[in-house]
Amino acid sequence: MKLISRGLMVLASVLLAACSSMPSPFFGVNKSKVEGLVIAETIKTKELYGTWGISDEDPIDFLYLVTFKPNHSGVSYFTMDEKNGKPESKYSEYYTWEFNEKEKMFTMKIFKRNIKEYGGPEKVIDPKEVKHYKTTLYKEGNNPLAIKFSATGEDYIFLKMDEATHQRIQKGLPEMAGAK
Repeated sequence: MKLISRGLMVLASVLLAACSSMPSPFFGVNKSKVEGLVIAETIKTKELYGTWGISDEDPIDFLYLVTFKPNHSGVSYFTMDEKNGKPESKYSEYYTWEFNEKEKMFTMKIFKRNIKEYGGPEKVIDPKEVKHYKTTLYKEGNNPLAIKFSATGEDYIFLKMDEATHQRIQKGLPEMAGAK
């Protein structure tokens, strides 16, 4: 039951406003990978396009992907395997997004969330939520390599996926194909 509660807290901290004092398993993931990279003084909206990801295997296996499309639709996909013999849990979220370049503020308007826990039936929720994240872009030369989204109690560092990986993900995960 503790793992189920933790899984729900992970989802809440990732996909919803963080309302708990429980630390996110994403805290610190990818932090060492951005050390030494240059923080961009300015961020152009087009630099956000593509697929970005966070993954780890300890204490649970998880993969958290976000795709930001040029038409300002977006999809998040999160899968978690708690290594307890139960089927993995999957979560996807569909939203529109905008980015204020001057304020470096990313805003997502979530209109659909799919939840499938431990192989059970899929639940579809219409959350009608708006989230705001202060944004930091890490670069090596002119190449965006990582992006950090921060809100109260939340810090997520996503690594940029190359175009070939982005295309494979689009084909392999129907959830990531785009907002429906």
